[in-house]
Amino acid sequence: KLGIGTIAIYTSADAASTHVTEADIPVLLSGGDSKGYLDGATTRDDIIKIAKEHNANAIIPGYGFLSENADFAKSVAAAGMVWVGPSPESIESFGIKHTARDLADKAGVPIVPGTDGLIESEKDAVAESERLGFPVMLKATAGGGGMGLATCNNLDEVKRSFTTVKSRGETLFKNAGVFMERFYPDSHHIEVQVFGNGLGNAIHFGERECSIQRRHQKVIEECPSPFVTKHPDLRQKLCSAAVRLAESIKYGSAGTIEYLVDDKTTDFFFLEMNTRLQVEHGITELCYDVDLVELMLRQADAELRGEGGLSALALQSLQVGEPNGFAIEARVYAENPARDYAPSPGTLQIVEWKDSAYTRIDTWIHTGTIVSANYDPLLAKVMYHSQSRYGAIEGMYEVLSESRIAGPPTNLDFLAAILDEADFRGGNTMTKFLTKFNYSPQAIDVLSAGAYTTVQDYPGRPTMGRGFPHAGPMDPLAFQIANLLVGNPVGMEGLEITLDGPELLFLGPAIVAICGAPMEIKVDGTPESMWKSFHIKSGQKLKIGKTTGGGCRSYLALHGGLPSIAEWFGSKATSPGVGVGGYQGRALTAGDILAISKRVPGHLPSSLSIPERLIPKYPDHWDLMSMVGPYDDGFLLDEDVKMMYETKWQISHNAARGGIRLIGPKPKWARADGGEGGAHPSNVPEYGYPVGALNWTGDDPCIFPVDCPDFGGFVSSTTIVKADYWRLGQMKAGDTMQYRPVSLKDALAMRKRLNDFIGNIQKAVVDGSGFDNIQPLDYTTLPVSEDIGKAVIHQIEANGSQPKTLYRQGGDDYILVEYGEGSFNLNHRCRVTALTKALRESSGEISFSSGLTNTVGCCNSLLIYYDGLQIPQQSLLDRLTNLETEIGDLSHAKVPSRLFKLPILFGSPRETAAIQRYMETQRPYASYLPDNMDFVAKNNGLEKQDLKNMLLNQRLIAVS
Repeated sequence: KLGIGTIAIYTSADAASTHVTEADIPVLLSGGDSKGYLDGATTRDDIIKIAKEHNANAIIPGYGFLSENADFAKSVAAAGMVWVGPSPESIESFGIKHTARDLADKAGVPIVPGTDGLIESEKDAVAESERLGFPVMLKATAGGGGMGLATCNNLDEVKRSFTTVKSRGETLFKNAGVFMERFYPDSHHIEVQVFGNGLGNAIHFGERECSIQRRHQKVIEECPSPFVTKHPDLRQKLCSAAVRLAESIKYGSAGTIEYLVDDKTTDFFFLEMNTRLQVEHGITELCYDVDLVELMLRQADAELRGEGGLSALALQSLQVGEPNGFAIEARVYAENPARDYAPSPGTLQIVEWKDSAYTRIDTWIHTGTIVSANYDPLLAKVMYHSQSRYGAIEGMYEVLSESRIAGPPTNLDFLAAILDEADFRGGNTMTKFLTKFNYSPQAIDVLSAGAYTTVQDYPGRPTMGRGFPHAGPMDPLAFQIANLLVGNPVGMEGLEITLDGPELLFLGPAIVAICGAPMEIKVDGTPESMWKSFHIKSGQKLKIGKTTGGGCRSYLALHGGLPSIAEWFGSKATSPGVGVGGYQGRALTAGDILAISKRVPGHLPSSLSIPERLIPKYPDHWDLMSMVGPYDDGFLLDEDVKMMYETKWQISHNAARGGIRLIGPKPKWARADGGEGGAHPSNVPEYGYPVGALNWTGDDPCIFPVDCPDFGGFVSSTTIVKADYWRLGQMKAGDTMQYRPVSLKDALAMRKRLNDFIGNIQKAVVDGSGFDNIQPLDYTTLPVSEDIGKAVIHQIEANGSQPKTLYRQGGDDYILVEYGEGSFNLNHRCRVTALTKALRESSGEISFSSGLTNTVGCCNSLLIYYDGLQIPQQSLLDRLTNLETEIGDLSHAKVPSRLFKLPILFGSPRETAAIQRYMETQRPYASYLPDNMDFVAKNNGLEKQDLKNMLLNQRLIAVS
């Protein structure tokens, strides 16, 4: 609007902040995240240096610590720039509170009864408190923002607090001075917005009420004050006194005079003057149709021109008598209401504001913002303007109730509860409001998180692909039954608990069930059973202890799920390995808070139990059904395949959601190396990994469960069938397992039996028919399949433009289509893309609306994930072979493309640290360690510098 270019300063912690992205020139501060803004003279010098380097002629400090730093204001002026704010002399005068009291007194502004000057000792503090009468407030004379204050109700509290306030003043404000004032418990905190031209003229823009405070920090602000509105003569008194004080010192720019107003008598007393723009200035702008920041810039521009400030006439023309309507501001913080509103840093997974024509939201955040622990956790100032206070309350309540911020806990619900409280609606908003306001979030406070507890839902995100794992519960059987017991859909999000469970404080009532491997369960110290639903009352603690038998995972289902958890690509499931989904993309930790359903339905039975005979068994040896995998044939010797099925494998301590490593013999391999895939015979060009496959990273076998990589370049062999995923998910370190080969027909029959079992449980729960007629799952006798098939289930020979095409099976839900002879070929990659496109555009019996789930295209292959119960494997195979004919000759096809130029980094401290961690936790020796660049260079007969030159100078194509 004013045509002013902007330079934004930032640290790496707030590099994605809105002020950075919207600035003309963003510049990184040198002091790091913790000291960037607050490193005293170093920060001030850094900012001035940046401003001079970019030819700035003004610095506007906002409303942070530097905004009331007189030394900084002087440094700006000394550097030939204008300070967008009041003079350093004004800042100094009002920055020392006991001096400010004297100035107010001289200007005829009433002051709170208090000490004359500073208190030098604890003894003096005691004497002054007895003179003034209790309660009293000790104040750090240089304090601000609610810091350096202590309310004292007796002599003991005065003695205890004096040293504390003195110390905080020295630490936070470099000034240990302390004074004392009489404290008025039945009072209002009301402030007047003033603006002066620095030439002896000032005006006001009405008052704001800021009485609702927590620890002297404002929470809700209103313009105009509801108390002043009830006492209309008070506005003129407050505002004229404020203008008189501002004019007495020739104040320039925006400022705020804060008053304590007695609720009974309407007597008012000067508290302090904030010589800066206030956080809550926006509601004044809404009610007085003024842009205070623009006015500050115009005042600074006049000073820069040597005029001293805006003319008296121009300033007086802006004076408005009465406010237009009513506005409310709520400060939205990342803070934990269950932990005394402690700051809660973390990743904001969803930021969605309820917006309207009457809403103003000043914020720096967006979906994906990381809230740093280094700074104040204020996320947004939400404002609402209406022609009536009732309308402003209703509108603000709607905005707060319907906005959504997922990730770390926030105070959104707390703010909405304040607006819905009767005293607030009645305008009875004194400074003690929150001391009587009872609020408890409908949530779970995680007292301890256990060994590894994550949020999961079913089936996770199998349609995601793009390198991301499927996620979801490792044991989908126990997970679904737990949800059924509490009246949820089978896929509703819950908690997956591994080996040793959490301790959870319920801040609201809930209906829960815990199913899975046997664990110790106690509610307030009283043992509770698994595989049943039960009620938990508000204030009770649920302690889930260690496993007491076989298996390693259990599942906590809660009626209504976990509503505050963000969906990420259609699922709330956590994939901690890649940091997405669930609670901030990670396992739970102590101090997390999980919102739960606000409604506990009365129609659900008080307790519903699964009979003992139907509860699955959790042994320490597992016979798992498996099918021939994608690369059994031609890559492994027959004796290797035989070895896989005959070996009693031991589960390694490296058994997790991303991979379950096995301890046992090594294969001999059917080939000497991996060709273009790599030096080891286990290497192949990258392809999509089937879940359940036995993956060979070199000679080391690893079973891939639901959080496995989506694709990679190592051979996968025998694949566990989907019916046994739940048993795979319960194997733990020290257990043993053996592969039991089955045919596709038997694998699908076993899956149908499992699905029917879950369906029968669901029917019994929903219609109350009972469990008597349900047959338990029997794993004492497994099917013996006469023909388990081959890895390659079909092949098309090369013919003209048609490349050799192999169709490999990967369990009962995957087919891998592979082009060529195992070497990299750009034409084959384009054919993979064409096949993907043809499948995505298909309709009818074989399409993504009727059984196809996802595709993963890499290099020369396409992994197709489908529902084997819905689409017969042979039907899918027939469709795929027909598509090859339809795709036809692609040799003359043109691919639209775009050119991107991307930065590349050859080595960094972070990379070095990551490699070191890998060597310490995964494997200390490998051909590519410790320097991957050296490995690639040597493997291609190059020097390291030659490889760098090649990467810098060549063009690469990525086909998508």
